[in-house]
Amino acid sequence: MITTIDSIIDLETYPIHRNDDPQILQRIASAKSELAAAGTCHFPQFLSPAGLSHCQKEAIALEFQANPSNNQYTPYYGEPDSSYPTGHPRNSTVRFAVRYVSRKLIPQNSPLRTLYEGDDLLAFLRKLLPDEPVYRYSDPRGSLNYTVMAQDDQLGWHFDACELVASILLRPADNGGDFEYIPSVRSAEDENFSEVESILGGNDGQRKSVNFQPGDMVLFRGRHSLHRVTPIQGGTTRLIALMSFDNVEQAPERDVPDDLLPP
Repeated sequence: MITTIDSIIDLETYPIHRNDDPQILQRIASAKSELAAAGTCHFPQFLSPAGLSHCQKEAIALEFQANPSNNQYTPYYGEPDSSYPTGHPRNSTVRFAVRYVSRKLIPQNSPLRTLYEGDDLLAFLRKLLPDEPVYRYSDPRGSLNYTVMAQDDQLGWHFDACELVASILLRPADNGGDFEYIPSVRSAEDENFSEVESILGGNDGQRKSVNFQPGDMVLFRGRHSLHRVTPIQGGTTRLIALMSFDNVEQAPERDVPDDLLPP
């Protein structure tokens, strides 16, 4: 098992261990512009070939232990609240059909753990977002996992509870499994329920998508941007590694159904 950063990331292209390197400073500047404009930024071939291969093998080996979910929840990861009117986002549901390999199942010598729990990636993100604090997400259920999606699985429109998620595609589905998003739908000051309700009702023509390939990393600010994964088609399961970050060191506890994020 590889457990050093230089065997996981393509450091020739992304020298994140040297945050004063002109090459990485240029990539940081470009990523800042992308994040500001769309709430997402894309790092093609972020993993080295060896890093990608090891993460793929690990995810495939753990796939059978993934916790399944196939239920209807609100875009806020909860049960509908009937105190709101019919059609209100807090009283509307979307389908969550996905399987999670939780952090506790990921080996201590995993390359994914090395990347997430080491200093280099966190320092890189702090350089990318210098005007706000960045911490590893404190919720053990949602901080680090592999997601597995098979035929007909999908994730409906939803918001994240944390500030930033780094997604690394390990294996795409044969068809479907597209990551789509609508940036800056809500803010800390305004939930913008009317716009969320409109999008849930099908008025989502403004949606964008990210076309990423195995080994690519995408950073996404999903707390304020609605996003989804379109239905999977074909016999190949879609495998993604997710690493979550937040702007508070200790996030408040969330009442999330166990089938979505197993304890």
